[in-house]
Amino acid sequence: MPLYVRTMLVTGPPDEVESVAEKHREQLRALKSEGKLYLAGELGDGEGFLEIFDVADRMEAERIARSSPLVEEGLATWMLRPWVELQL
Repeated sequence: MPLYVRTMLVTGPPDEVESVAEKHREQLRALKSEGKLYLAGELGDGEGFLEIFDVADRMEAERIARSSPLVEEGLATWMLRPWVELQL
């Protein structure tokens, strides 16, 4: 299946972000168990997240990207791009 990378930058105040960020992590754990999350990590100092989705198509990747609790609460912005893993 195609891979898509989402970069998410946190834009909200830290005290509001932390409780919602845990909900975001829960969503990532669920995506991992469903086989739809290839890789995920947090950017330093609470700046955001980077995730690679392994999904059927771009529409599914966008649906997932928009459904993050951080995005839904207006505490983060995101960008989605196709990801092509290099065979080195």
